[in-house]
Amino acid sequence: MTVALAGSAYRTRHRACPACGADNAARPPGPYARDPWQVKACGGCGFVYLENVPVYEELADEHAWEKSAPAEGAARRRESPVLQGFSKTTRFRLHWFKRTRLADLARRHVPPGMVVDVGCGDGWQIANLPGDYVRCGIEISKDMAERARRALEPRGGFVACAPAVAGLNQLPEGRVSGVVMRSFLEHESDPAGALAGTARALAVGGALIVKVPNYGSLNRLVMGRKWCGFRWPDHVNYFTPRSLVAMVRAAGLEVAQFGLLDHLPTSDNMWLVARKG
Repeated sequence: MTVALAGSAYRTRHRACPACGADNAARPPGPYARDPWQVKACGGCGFVYLENVPVYEELADEHAWEKSAPAEGAARRRESPVLQGFSKTTRFRLHWFKRTRLADLARRHVPPGMVVDVGCGDGWQIANLPGDYVRCGIEISKDMAERARRALEPRGGFVACAPAVAGLNQLPEGRVSGVVMRSFLEHESDPAGALAGTARALAVGGALIVKVPNYGSLNRLVMGRKWCGFRWPDHVNYFTPRSLVAMVRAAGLEVAQFGLLDHLPTSDNMWLVARKG
């Protein structure tokens, strides 16, 4: 199927619930759907997800994130110029505590060795990670992967230009010290597969660090369809604290850190650290 949005044509495919596998084709879209994007709550497990996702291969080029993100931002500014301007200038959010930092979590949980950033973009995030790590990345966008190579290869790392699951399955089994999924898992059409690939690649004692939007946040209830966590069709999974923990555990990983301050109901985002036992 092909849908048109903002002058671009997306080839899409139907997707069953990525959490439990139930097919919800007969269920009506939920209140946060936006034509033509079918956001649904699974009738079996309640997981909220985008049912008609863009064909994965197209994300490598014409619909890569670095191209779709500016378009989405422009659309938000056109729809709500006052709200978006206020948010940009004040960084207003309904939370009161300092956000968790990737560097702090890595320092506490990730042992020295190979660290892989899934959806690494241009590589800046993993390149600047402190510690005794071999910094590597997986990135589907061809342009961004080339930028990441220039940042990481001189430091002894590598970048795989591939979909996340394929890239993770290329890694040596049981040899990776850490995997970073910062602002990634909400984009991944096969999140369970990506987590299973992570569990396969991690060494015993290795850690996964995840940051995703918090669909259970009070801000989502207040903002409704204008919540910053809604991005059509880039965001295809909408995690609550409970559903994120369930999917991580289903992959065979143990939750190492996920306290209240990591998923405040007043925050738009949440951080989780899991470990391979």
